[in-house]
Amino acid sequence: MYFDLLTVLLFFLIWICIVTFLWLKKKKNLVYLMFFTIFYVYIFKVLDYALFQFQSLILLKYFMPDLILEGQAVGDDLNLIPLITLTPQDMETSLLNILFLIPFGFGLPFIASFRMKKVVVISAVFSIVIEFSQFITGFMAKITFRIADINDVIFNTVGAAIGYILFVGFLHIFRNISLNKKISANPILQYIAERPQVDKKQPIG
Repeated sequence: MYFDLLTVLLFFLIWICIVTFLWLKKKKNLVYLMFFTIFYVYIFKVLDYALFQFQSLILLKYFMPDLILEGQAVGDDLNLIPLITLTPQDMETSLLNILFLIPFGFGLPFIASFRMKKVVVISAVFSIVIEFSQFITGFMAKITFRIADINDVIFNTVGAAIGYILFVGFLHIFRNISLNKKISANPILQYIAERPQVDKKQPIG
């Protein structure tokens, strides 16, 4: 519980520092900071689920050497063979990995002008960092609760790509709906409508 509180506190302090920098140095408005905060909370929850909730227990091994943890033995915690090793039982996990990163691909374009290629690359790097962190913490403690799997990276990246496609579709629909409505009075709606990933002059449909 104490570790969870420290983690939340640490991420809160990091959030304050980043938001202060964006506001004072980058002159970002409140609408941008709102979208950034939503995405930041999502990233925190991803890291909490993928790393902190289970892999953080491994840190206790260094302070409590006699602590018995029932996890995955080192040697069985790494898979670098893509797709071939998948079994029917892995389909649920693969689907969850896709769903896991859909918000990444959908949310990142709201705080950056990245298009699909960059979003996919960034999501792949993000997933690799998570898997590598799982492997390193497990290797150091000689026990792990997560398997570093190349398939996770693949399906996470697919999820981010789907998320970006959903973002583009959402933007098309949003602009169609708001075409004959005044949205300039609402800074949030205006911010959404002006996202640069889709050219306003591009035919919709």
